[in-house]
Amino acid sequence: MVKKYRSSNGYLDKEIIMSKILILTVGGSHQPIVTAISSLQPDRVIFICSSGNRGSESQVIGEGTPCEIRRGAEVVDRLPNIPTQVGLSDRFDPNRDLILIENPDNLSECYVKASSGIQSLQQELPSQIMADYTGGTKSMSVGLAMAALDHQVKVYLTTANRTNIIKVDTGELTATATVTPLVVKRTIEQFFPLVLKQYNYPAAVAEQQRLLQSTELLPKTQQRIRDWHACCSGLNAWDRFEHKEALQLLETQMKRPEIQQRGIFLRRVISSRGKIDKTFDSSSGTKGHDYEIVQDLLLNAERRAMQERYDDAVGRLYRALELLAQIRLLTKHGIKTGDVDIQLLPESLQEEYEKMRLPMKGKILLGLRNSYELLSKLPDDPLGQLYKKNANRIINALEARNNSLFAHGFQPIIDGDYQKVGGVIVNFIKEGIAAVIPPKSKSQPLQFPTTLDI
Repeated sequence: MVKKYRSSNGYLDKEIIMSKILILTVGGSHQPIVTAISSLQPDRVIFICSSGNRGSESQVIGEGTPCEIRRGAEVVDRLPNIPTQVGLSDRFDPNRDLILIENPDNLSECYVKASSGIQSLQQELPSQIMADYTGGTKSMSVGLAMAALDHQVKVYLTTANRTNIIKVDTGELTATATVTPLVVKRTIEQFFPLVLKQYNYPAAVAEQQRLLQSTELLPKTQQRIRDWHACCSGLNAWDRFEHKEALQLLETQMKRPEIQQRGIFLRRVISSRGKIDKTFDSSSGTKGHDYEIVQDLLLNAERRAMQERYDDAVGRLYRALELLAQIRLLTKHGIKTGDVDIQLLPESLQEEYEKMRLPMKGKILLGLRNSYELLSKLPDDPLGQLYKKNANRIINALEARNNSLFAHGFQPIIDGDYQKVGGVIVNFIKEGIAAVIPPKSKSQPLQFPTTLDI
């Protein structure tokens, strides 16, 4: 099988001939194994066999004529081992292509060894891996089938029409096993809920795209996957602060209560962001209390902490704290922290802040601490007064952030550091927002959903 790889610029980079590898379980009968190999024509075969004197390994590496053809209890013919029968010749290496099972009735051993074998193959050069679970004990068959499903390997079964429930008659054919409904059901009911609880939207989106692109789905099932994809893609964009893209993706899913409630908040976040980010088009937003973008950052920090990404979480808390002061100064007092207009300050403060003007840039720039100190000097500003009461606690809490690799040091932020920083900053921000917004606007936004009813 030839597979062509293209570089990022679209030009043919290299051409690789993908080998076909068949991994299969071997039992007491060699006939279905020979049929599978002859039908699928693999370049390489991996045999999973039971070990020992009475094990099926003799069918693969036994000398002479270890394979028997029986009619009832009578042996009517003897044949060479399977690799010899199908002409594998030097393409079969028993040291490489034989997986031995000590206890063929132990499902755990069968699964682990089959799974390990498939993983090893997938780590080699690109190849088309197939699995036939016809032979061997029930545990060997189930173990290989489970491992193949888990590692997205195409599954085959070699069998013939049954005339009774005792055995399969001769005349076997190898055909693709129908596993799509099982794969989709497991993915929807087990994988998607798991990654949703972890806020791992890239993993969910990647799996949804794989199912849509590589799996034949019934129209109803395909629509379910598309709905999952829209929701997870929208939440993923929102998680990256791509707010407008998130709204576009989620609009088709607003009929779902868990999405609709967040969608209302998202529109307010878009409006809030437009107040402070003049390069951002907020026309699709809905007017709120102007601090929703700060609340959005707090929720994002919470998700990073849930993933144990504490440095990222603290970084977002720092930005939320800074942004709260910036929005307050701009919306209430008309003051831009990136270029302070000295005429907007009380006359008693103008000389003090004029000394802060940068000679090269000709601007007065305010960082986080200076922004809050200015608020505390403005007459009767509730956020500034709240900062006065909490200034020392906030400065001490930010010490962990300042010593981290993401700021000025090299110290990683651990769970305990995050709890200390978060306990101070989150409470201050929530109290600060509550102090400056109308009482009717004090409903708390919802964290992203950890379940979706699709």
